[in-house]
Amino acid sequence: MVIAIIQPNFLPWLGYFEQMARADLFVYLDDVQYTRKDWRNRNRLKSPTGVKVVTVPVKKHEAFRTLINEIRIADQPWRCKLLQQMESWYGDAKYWNKVFPLLQEVIEKDWEFMVDLNYALNKTIAGMLNITTPCRLSSDIPDKAADKNQKIIDICRHHGATILYDGQSAKNFLDIDLFNKHGVKVVLQDYFHTPYLQLWGDFVSHLSAVDLLMNCGDDSREILLSNPCPEGLR
Repeated sequence: MVIAIIQPNFLPWLGYFEQMARADLFVYLDDVQYTRKDWRNRNRLKSPTGVKVVTVPVKKHEAFRTLINEIRIADQPWRCKLLQQMESWYGDAKYWNKVFPLLQEVIEKDWEFMVDLNYALNKTIAGMLNITTPCRLSSDIPDKAADKNQKIIDICRHHGATILYDGQSAKNFLDIDLFNKHGVKVVLQDYFHTPYLQLWGDFVSHLSAVDLLMNCGDDSREILLSNPCPEGLR
């Protein structure tokens, strides 16, 4: 079984959903330290004047001690601003009328925790991409090790996974030999963006998957998975 284990991100990029789509099980790594100015509460969209970062403000918390699933959304009027930005930048997109109402329905709900907003948005985006991979939470798994490598191995073993599909950055901290000793093969993602027609000039990669859906709609899944499936997952 192939498993992907990733921190819950806000409006993630295409590579995030490619991992979700190719896995048999997707686990949100929600019980690790929250990192500021990271993808947990922000991402990139495209505007007439270039790439813009959209952010959900979070409440003050204790640095280096607060877990991702403990972060609360700040009491600020961020929803209206975000929805207005989306309309300004994507109102003329071909699939605006299909995509925006689904995102708006989620964003306008009264969320307390950042992870809950992310789970709901990711579920909505995955649905539009026809991704049906079941999702679980790392925090629901008891007796995991504190060590980063062993913790991920414990998650794999808990779910009976024999292949971990992870991003390229994982090679900087994963102990591949240790995973092999525990019967878990590590396959690293090498995601290449297939260019697609965007608003506002030349193609820009590494945007939120929202950009793909707004511009390409029903063709989005084919574009998302246009890279060859990694050999280790076949």
